[in-house]
Amino acid sequence: MDKLTAARGWAFAFEPVRADGGRTTGNAIVSSRPLANARAIPLPRERQPRAAVTGTIDLAGERMFVVSAHLENRAGSWRALFSDLARRRQAEALIEALPEDGFGVLGGDFNAWLGRQEPAWKVLLERFDDTPGVMRTATFRDRLVLDHLLFDLPPGWQAVTSVARDQYGSDHHPVVAAISVSARGARR
Repeated sequence: MDKLTAARGWAFAFEPVRADGGRTTGNAIVSSRPLANARAIPLPRERQPRAAVTGTIDLAGERMFVVSAHLENRAGSWRALFSDLARRRQAEALIEALPEDGFGVLGGDFNAWLGRQEPAWKVLLERFDDTPGVMRTATFRDRLVLDHLLFDLPPGWQAVTSVARDQYGSDHHPVVAAISVSARGARR
């Protein structure tokens, strides 16, 4: 990823979460804007360590936070039916660590098997109420929609998301956003 971002002059932040046999996994933010104040947000542990990475960007005169997160995909064997509750706890902890009144974008693998009926979705959408309609393009194994971008934008701004064809070495397809900036003026 470093080569890809460096070639384009993009900003890149990576927060390692765990290492397994010489391979490190974690969360990353790739931005076409300079990225400041990058830091980790630990999430409640269920089966494996989880964390998010956040930073800030300036876009059309607005300071915005950006976040990349990966919520639990399953709980321990006897709790597998309740993994949606584990994701809700992680979503609540994530929202609590974010600015209450700032504009921002949250992206990641939410593992929301139950879609918008899942408790984690409801928690996240309360905070990111400018999120466009339901995305239907698969992001994992060409059949599941697990990865999303959620938005809380200044008045008059709009976001459009799409799924990239290339997986860039991941088992997921990234979700890409284009944000159009129109009418100015903060609502908060």
